[in-house]
Amino acid sequence: MRIQRRLIGLVGFGILLILTIAVFSLLNMTSVFSLTTLAVNQVSVEFQKIWEIEKQVEQMSRHARRYVATSDMRFRNSFELSRTDAHRMVEDMAKLDLSDREKVLLSRLSADFEEVGKKSSRLFSAYDPRGRNRVLVQSLLSELDLVVAMTSRDIDVYKEESAVQLGAIMGKLHATKTRINFLFFIILATAVTFLAGFGLYIHRTVSVPLYELWNGTGAISRGNLDYRMKIYSDSDIGKLGERFNTMAQKLKQSYGDIEQRLFDRTREIGALNSVALTLGQAGSLTTVLQNSLVMILHSLTNMEPRGGIFLIEPDGRQLRLVVQQGLPAEFIEQEQTLQMGECLCGMVAESGELMFAEKGCKDPRHTRKAGGTEYAHVIVPIKSRGVVLGVMFLYPTREFTLQPSDVQMLDSIGAQLGMAIENFRFYGEVKESSEKFWDLFENARDIMFTMDLEGHFTAVNRSAEKFLGYSKVELHGKSVFDFLTSEGADAARKRLLGEHAGLRRIVELEVLRRDGTPAFVEVSARALFENRIAVGYQLSARDVTEQKHLREMLVKAERVGAIGQVGVAVRHEINNPLTTVIGNIELLMERYEDKDKELVARLETILNNALRIAETVKRLEGIKKEKTVDYLKGVKMTDLKEG
Repeated sequence: MRIQRRLIGLVGFGILLILTIAVFSLLNMTSVFSLTTLAVNQVSVEFQKIWEIEKQVEQMSRHARRYVATSDMRFRNSFELSRTDAHRMVEDMAKLDLSDREKVLLSRLSADFEEVGKKSSRLFSAYDPRGRNRVLVQSLLSELDLVVAMTSRDIDVYKEESAVQLGAIMGKLHATKTRINFLFFIILATAVTFLAGFGLYIHRTVSVPLYELWNGTGAISRGNLDYRMKIYSDSDIGKLGERFNTMAQKLKQSYGDIEQRLFDRTREIGALNSVALTLGQAGSLTTVLQNSLVMILHSLTNMEPRGGIFLIEPDGRQLRLVVQQGLPAEFIEQEQTLQMGECLCGMVAESGELMFAEKGCKDPRHTRKAGGTEYAHVIVPIKSRGVVLGVMFLYPTREFTLQPSDVQMLDSIGAQLGMAIENFRFYGEVKESSEKFWDLFENARDIMFTMDLEGHFTAVNRSAEKFLGYSKVELHGKSVFDFLTSEGADAARKRLLGEHAGLRRIVELEVLRRDGTPAFVEVSARALFENRIAVGYQLSARDVTEQKHLREMLVKAERVGAIGQVGVAVRHEINNPLTTVIGNIELLMERYEDKDKELVARLETILNNALRIAETVKRLEGIKKEKTVDYLKGVKMTDLKEG
């Protein structure tokens, strides 16, 4: 964005300007301080040299006088050393960077030193330790003192000149301080001016447009799509404002489009609901499909009021036109049947995918009516659980364009139609199966009925009516236990209502008919469940009254036969050993008749009892049977018990 580059450029320029001024100021300060340091250093060196020279001059005067006073050569040597040092220092000062005034003063000092050298040489030459030339020596000393005094004055003048130079340096330092303060003021003023200008620029080019943009977004969020921003400049923020205005305008247009689409989708959802309601109405499959087609054509505004529905035949090879709306009679007669894979509808039935043919009859895939008028086709597969059951063909208007939402809606309509068709077929199959089951239930020879968990009849067949002597209306709602004896009712409750459920599948119960006669039935039951919850019982019963009478007769006959068999067994198994016992007792009685009367009495008792047994066995011969008779084709009493 240009505003970003501009801001970066302004900030960079301001920082560069401030840094440039600061750097040049620091360089100037460094240069001035460097020159000042050099000047002060030079003045310091000069002061040190002058001070040393002044010191050496004083020592030269003092050593000369002491030499004259004492004639000690050490003082003369010290004088020469001081003179040499002073001369060397003057030469060192001559090497410094001096001003013209300082050079003049230094030349005067050099001349003074030359004069001091000359005077001292004359003094030392004229000096006589014996006191001769005393006047000359004193005169030379006076001249030497005068030269030393002149040298001291020149040194003082040089000091004054150095002090003047030092004052000039201090003045320069003060001026430098003033200039530095001025430079700092310039830097501060430049920074303040830059920040003020930068802030004003930011306010005008960024803050104000952003504030307008903030107000604009608030207005848009409140639903005011007519809000437009004020454009203050052609900067990036200004262009952003222009884009915001364009966005608001397009958003308003999009909102209108969304409202229109929402209206269209509402109509489509209404169409789906109408189709669902139509499919839920009672009637034949053809009637329901016809009403659904009319409702679809009425609800879809972008479709012409004509169309039809093909259903696949049970053999899966052909499609048959079952309903149509707004189609000419010639078309209906010609398109009554269609082969799978033939023309557009046959291809959709084969592939199971929705097809939109913009060229319609001009489409090369349209093989049934080549050369017809050009109109678009929309063929929707009618599917249920992935299986194609048929197709629905519609004719969209010329301005129609297929959108993904249209595909989803048409697929949903096809799925609803497919589910309705499958439900109708399932209903037919269930109805047929139910009729077969009810016929079997009604006409069964066995007594069949259902009851709830409390034992009340919910359904009975004809055999049950005939057996009990009551009609279905009379039996409905009555309790099963009302027709049982007390023992039978207790047994039924134990086995059917849970106390001993499952112990035996077949239960024999005694029933009281309408005329009061008892009857016996064998009952088998199973529980009925709904959503895994027991809701009742289904029972199947068989009238075994006659069989029960036959079983009783068989039991009596079998019992008589059993007694006869027992008599034969007793006669055979008892008479033989009993004859032996009686014979032996009679022999024993004859043997001990006169010997042991007590034993004979006991044997007589035994004999009497044995004869009684023989008489009893003889009586059993009256009920014995000569042979065993089979009943009911060889069924014995034990077989009946086991059954």
